[in-house]
Amino acid sequence: MACAYQTHYCTYIRVPRLLTLQTPQSDAERLLITAFQWHELWLKVLLTDARAALADAGATFETTKLLRRGIALFKLLNMQLAFDESVLVRELQVGKTLRVWRGRYFSEQLAQLTRLSRRLRQLTRAAYPGLAETLAEYAAHLTAFRTRFQSFAKATFIPKKSHAPSYSEWLCLRELLSLQDGVKAAWTELGYAPTTLAAPEHISADESMFIIVHQCFELWFKVMLDHIDRAIPLITAGAISDATRLLRRVVDIQRLLVQQIQIPATMLPLDFARFRDERQARDGKVFQRGLSPASGTESYQFREIEIVCGLRDDPVFRKYLDGTEKLPIRLLTPRQTERLQQPTLLDAFQSAVSQRGIAKLDDLFTPANIPNPNADLAQLADTLIELDEQFRFWRLTHVSMVEKMIGGKSGTGFLGPEYLMETAGIKLQEKNRVFEDKQVRPRFFEELWQLRTRLGTY
Repeated sequence: MACAYQTHYCTYIRVPRLLTLQTPQSDAERLLITAFQWHELWLKVLLTDARAALADAGATFETTKLLRRGIALFKLLNMQLAFDESVLVRELQVGKTLRVWRGRYFSEQLAQLTRLSRRLRQLTRAAYPGLAETLAEYAAHLTAFRTRFQSFAKATFIPKKSHAPSYSEWLCLRELLSLQDGVKAAWTELGYAPTTLAAPEHISADESMFIIVHQCFELWFKVMLDHIDRAIPLITAGAISDATRLLRRVVDIQRLLVQQIQIPATMLPLDFARFRDERQARDGKVFQRGLSPASGTESYQFREIEIVCGLRDDPVFRKYLDGTEKLPIRLLTPRQTERLQQPTLLDAFQSAVSQRGIAKLDDLFTPANIPNPNADLAQLADTLIELDEQFRFWRLTHVSMVEKMIGGKSGTGFLGPEYLMETAGIKLQEKNRVFEDKQVRPRFFEELWQLRTRLGTY
């Protein structure tokens, strides 16, 4: 970093510590821990928002805004539960092999939220238009989620084995829920470099949500990298079906993250501005603190995913990783340097095709009524296309969300809607450019996309 005390994404989101709070005994347990930690983080948002809504008591639009965010979150949580039930309960047989924590299931946060929801119902007499209907919808979603979540949780614990950890211990909940203090550069006189980091005296409900949504991304990025890292050698070894199953989970996680990226837009633009760039006057001087120059591009796991999926060999992306003096950070990490020397998903797929003696990718596919000797590779190819597609959906949804939040303003680092549009291939960034090269991120599996054009053409 240009300055040791500048606000940095990984410090603000507490990424290094967050990613050490999973100590699974198996790959299956890694998925289960992540799913529960993810739910508990969002329960903290729901709790924080419920308390803020009660404090506002329906006097302003704030109560309605927070309850609507809760409704959006319950829909997201139920989407995750569908993944939990289909993948963890059925495919991984949680009831037989993953009963990993002891004692009666009890989420303190869910219990608190249930109690607060009873107080929220009393706000129906508040004067703000439409609040009663919003409260009724919120209550219905909470009830449905609580029933489904408790049912899933009860399938995963050991009733009698005393050596197993409790639910809270297993998830490291005490520490997990303490990582939202929003550490950033302390108040600094305008025009000067910060000399220390500090946590704000108060974290608003919106800033708490903003921190947690990024923590939830990082938890799932870790799982995605784990699955991709295990799939690559399986593909090379010819275990195509096993690798495809892992990558299909990655696709399912991507679908969840495409929905999750929309949650920050439940804030109003002025809500974001309140903690994005704060200023105050003291003794005739102006002091500043906020998120700048931190940027989501500092997510080292996201860049690792891009590398291992196929951008490793893109010359523009490689120059991007090398960075520029215009940036206040160094993008390339030692781990990413290692990944640049390792096989990618594309390498593994091409190796598997070569091992089968397939000269043209077109030969992977046959009409549905004709037996396909390479059906496993064809399914893998379709899964890679879906992975690529969902990644593009994520980029496009991210653009829309950021534009809704800050309009055409520059981001806190060098990101902004125009930069994100450029990476997604929509339009060129015209102002505040950092890189000379056009920053379009190509698709990971372009040859498979081109194959779609040729198939069926005679």
